[in-house]
Amino acid sequence: MGKAFVLTLLAAIVFISGCWDRQELTEIGFVAAMAIDKDPETGLYDLTSQYLRPAAESTLTPTPDRPYLLVSTTGQTIYEMMRKANQTVDRQGFYAHNKVIIIHEDVAKEGITPIFDSFEREKDIRGHVWVCIAKDTSAKSLLDIKANNISRIPADYLEGLLDQSELSAASINVLNFFKQTLGKDRDPVAGVLLLEEAEHEPFVRIKLSGGAVFTDDKLQGFLDDIETRGYHWITAKELNQMATLAIPSIIEKDKMVTLLIQELEAQIIPKVNEGDQISFVIEVQSKGRLAELQATNGVDDRKAILDYLADIEKEAEKKIEEEIKLVVDKAQQDFKADIFGFGRELNKDYPEAWNKVEENWNEVFAQVPYTVQVDVTIRNSGLIQGTIEAEE
Repeated sequence: MGKAFVLTLLAAIVFISGCWDRQELTEIGFVAAMAIDKDPETGLYDLTSQYLRPAAESTLTPTPDRPYLLVSTTGQTIYEMMRKANQTVDRQGFYAHNKVIIIHEDVAKEGITPIFDSFEREKDIRGHVWVCIAKDTSAKSLLDIKANNISRIPADYLEGLLDQSELSAASINVLNFFKQTLGKDRDPVAGVLLLEEAEHEPFVRIKLSGGAVFTDDKLQGFLDDIETRGYHWITAKELNQMATLAIPSIIEKDKMVTLLIQELEAQIIPKVNEGDQISFVIEVQSKGRLAELQATNGVDDRKAILDYLADIEKEAEKKIEEEIKLVVDKAQQDFKADIFGFGRELNKDYPEAWNKVEENWNEVFAQVPYTVQVDVTIRNSGLIQGTIEAEE
């Protein structure tokens, strides 16, 4: 009886006292996005944090205020700047709901592992946060520019761009960036944010385009949209939604055919001969449907339609192969960066061969020969049989 009383009393004390480190919501400043720049004169980092103003987004009593607040601090380390923000904001920064981290390209060229160290060590930032590189503009500007956004909060807008990105734009989160940086069998590719001029308001808009190539944790250069799409043909496991591919029409000049790629599978197959010569075969299989046919010349009977679809498949295979070779050659010659995971597959299938080249893999990768095999299958041509042609 006495023992039961003591246990009950202890439980009551814990319940009444609550969590010692608990914070009330009214004391927390939710940070939705972060931008990291660097002053070339002082050498200090500039951290801009986007704090949310919940009252401005209230559905009951919304205010006309801007729904976010930008706070900038300078310092030698990220953790120092995160703490400094508490000196100027009437809420303690809470970063667990952060959605995107934007890093200026000059900062990325110096290496970003030291920047991310505090994120992993203190666990203030979660691993699913998107990492992007700001190209030809400050990272801070991307958090405060009027864009083609439906959401009023820039962080939500940027997250939407990354969630919906197609093959022409790369994307990576903090966790995967760390995994690929710390490993030796694949180099990371991050998303790229830039500003582009527009003919209509807002006249300047944010665009997610291409990819930023790293070796270790240092930015080496950029891939354009076509090269990034070639990168995604090879890393098909990362395809999170359907993609489109436009190719010239075969039956009418200056017209296009658009395929909707619904399934994509890719394989990197390493080969090691008796002389320890390493080579690779890249196999890509895609399935989709005909989404758009601009040509108006009629394809009348069923056989003609099937023959035409077969020709389109060959043209699509040729274009995918060209884009793959374009990005592999650039990765080998310009960056010496294995962004595809060739080394990972070599390690998996030929561990002894991998052990011999692991320490200087990027140099070896730059010289390895490869071949590309692409198979495209068009499963249907949509609800319309043949082409649409106006009567004269």
